Amino acid sequence: MSTGGEVVRRGGRGARSARIAAIVALALAGVFAAMTRLSIAGHWYGLYLLRGKEGPTFEIKDDLLLGDGSRLVAGVPLSPLRRLFTARAAGPEAPRLELQWDEREGSGIIRNHLADGTELVTLFSRFQDSEGATPHGLFVGGALPDIAADPGAQNESGMTHHDARGWTHIWCNVNEAIWLLPDETPIYPSYWRFLGSRVLVRDGQRVVLESSHELERRGARLRMDRFAYFRAGRPFFKLGIRVVNLGDLPATYTYAYGDEPWVGEFGSAEGNLGWVAGGIVTEESQVDARVNRWAGIVDSKTGAADFIAWVGDDQPDLVFFANQPGLQRPGVPLASNEVFIGLEWHGRALAPGEERAMLLSIGMADRDPRTGRPALPEGGGP
Repeated sequence: MSTGGEVVRRGGRGARSARIAAIVALALAGVFAAMTRLSIAGHWYGLYLLRGKEGPTFEIKDDLLLGDGSRLVAGVPLSPLRRLFTARAAGPEAPRLELQWDEREGSGIIRNHLADGTELVTLFSRFQDSEGATPHGLFVGGALPDIAADPGAQNESGMTHHDARGWTHIWCNVNEAIWLLPDETPIYPSYWRFLGSRVLVRDGQRVVLESSHELERRGARLRMDRFAYFRAGRPFFKLGIRVVNLGDLPATYTYAYGDEPWVGEFGSAEGNLGWVAGGIVTEESQVDARVNRWAGIVDSKTGAADFIAWVGDDQPDLVFFANQPGLQRPGVPLASNEVFIGLEWHGRALAPGEERAMLLSIGMADRDPRTGRPALPEGGGP
């Protein structure tokens, strides 16, 4: 039979063990807190724990971008709950637009409900580039968090089309760069100074967005204002780009826009070929930008295709198809996993205060019912 003293001693040992366990737990929590970065943007797509980009660290976020999935440790997504509250019955309906836009971050998503009951979704700046940096503004690419976390669902990223068969990938994360000559180092959008974004027009039939940027290199200073114009029911948007010389000296720049879009299936260019108004392009080659005012990539397996049209007065000097960005080998068959379409504007000179503007149409191509080949949608060209 135990005495009261023995009970007290045993209780004391238990209390000490509990205190030690509490101290250890607090110490571990402190270490975890010291190793963890909080990245709360206020989007509240969920709560996600990620491995840090450098060293044995962690990051807690309320959002995921395309490219974050490989670092994901655990998470609780809220996107399915959002969709539950915004879901509508499927089937044909009047064309309309839905917009979710973060002006501070310069990122978001536009859902274009087309007249046939299908949906064309365009995401802007919801991705990390090849160097792990994130652009802000009107740069096509990325995914919502539950898609970014699921490698098998990433057809639903960039620009993507949904119909009864599921999601078809149309455009991927855009490849853009600008060179401030004579410097030959490209400046990518993630490294342009983001000045902010605005929703200029927002109703069920039209959306107009603006993002503004600055870049400097060796005394040259440019401002770029970008405008995205959407109309309900049209399977494309128009991208306006205005470049202004803010410096005191003349400036010369070269600008490039392109993509390896993986039309059909995200991650695969199998069956991807080029197309122009005159037919299908099967080899690396240049396109005469004065004769042809649009071009695109087609998935020869399904017939799905994208297009880009240069509709403004400042037309590109070079349009080309290749097996990878920046490398042209005329006559080589288009057969890589990076089948690429590129546009370049070379050596544009601006006096102080002078500006130039480009206008592009970017979207999903129609299909010619007679030939089955891709076709420019109504209103998509010059």
